[in-house]
Amino acid sequence: MKLRSLFSKLCLLNFLLLFKITPILAEPGTFALKPSMQLYISASAQRLSESKLNPENTVFKLEDRQASLDVRPSLKLDDGQFQLIARPQLKSALSSSTIDKKRQTEHSKSTAKWLEAYGNWNASDKVLVSYGVQNYQWGAAETINPSNRIMHETVDAKGILQASQGKNIMRLNVTWLKNLTSVFLAETEPVKDAAVFQAEEVFESKSLMKHEVSWNSGADYIGLVYGAGEVSHPWAGEYFNLSLFEGLTLYTDVSHQKGSKAWYPVEQDQTAIPNAKSVNLIQSKLDDSKVYTFGVGGFRYSFEGGSDFRLEYVFNNAGWNKEETELGLKSIDSSRPLQLSNLKVNATRWMKPGLEYRGQKYGLVSMRLPDFTNIKDLTWYVRYMRSMQDKSDTGYSSIEYSFGDSSTLFATVLASRGEEDAELKSLIASNATIGIRQDF
Repeated sequence: MKLRSLFSKLCLLNFLLLFKITPILAEPGTFALKPSMQLYISASAQRLSESKLNPENTVFKLEDRQASLDVRPSLKLDDGQFQLIARPQLKSALSSSTIDKKRQTEHSKSTAKWLEAYGNWNASDKVLVSYGVQNYQWGAAETINPSNRIMHETVDAKGILQASQGKNIMRLNVTWLKNLTSVFLAETEPVKDAAVFQAEEVFESKSLMKHEVSWNSGADYIGLVYGAGEVSHPWAGEYFNLSLFEGLTLYTDVSHQKGSKAWYPVEQDQTAIPNAKSVNLIQSKLDDSKVYTFGVGGFRYSFEGGSDFRLEYVFNNAGWNKEETELGLKSIDSSRPLQLSNLKVNATRWMKPGLEYRGQKYGLVSMRLPDFTNIKDLTWYVRYMRSMQDKSDTGYSSIEYSFGDSSTLFATVLASRGEEDAELKSLIASNATIGIRQDF
């Protein structure tokens, strides 16, 4: 651990010293240094939802105004056979919140973390070995990558200010033939201070193998995935991307797993009070023999000029059904006296149930339009997602305008709608952000 800490500090020192240096071209047998950096300056304001879980923002004390400075250096050392890639994020923010209808004093917070820090070894023209903190995903879908049970990124997190943190991964890529490849991947240890996917989750190492066949110059492909955790049940998955005719693509990404580790609402007897029941979140389907399917299917139409339109459908048999969703809301209702003793535990599990989406059925429509309204370097993106179960929905839109050699102005708007504590409405009703990105 001491060696890793020293390595981290040396890399960070290199970042601070090297960004004004012109990239060095490698002579044979030497490393090429390729530094770059992105600087984001942004301000945002958001309106919080009315919520049983967070009444008047007294529980989570979420910020509703924020100004931030976000620095994302990137360093790559490459000699053709070996590559070292490091991408930290250094962020400082000034925030304030409204709690119980009272404006709070502004406060600042600074964080530093590694988004990625790994090395590649090109052992031959057919074999690549990689190890370190990295973000590795596949599949053509925009909403989710269901066959990847190691990374859990969803479309909700995707936006201009997105900064996905990788996992500690050991990876082997093998190219058997020009159009036949395999990836063997293992998550070896937890990443310090990484976002939690499931409440009370205990880390277990996971491994998977992925085999892919491609054709049409790599535009079309089909893949099979098999993975397993150290303790949890194994899963199998498949994905494909097929060109139906010019501009139109059909794709899907699916996984299957016996049982579910997620938290589910269950009505239980109260031992202290006869004939009284409370609702608690427990892992009630952990040993279930049923095989649950999680997947996404969609179409993408690409226009001349770079615009594209997507239509996707997400389904998850392991998600909460309508009755479980209604029961789950009772588990976090502080107005029910029988729930008070386990309210905090239930709320934590409700927020992080171990499911990318708590429900079972969703639809998404998205559109990306570069050179929007015939203005060069102006890009408009919009997406709309709806839960077909509780009828909540969320919309996101961004507009970017690039100017000069490396500057981009941007603005984003997010809005959600639904019943109180509906899934997609979540804790945030709306958010607006403006800012600038500068590339170095």
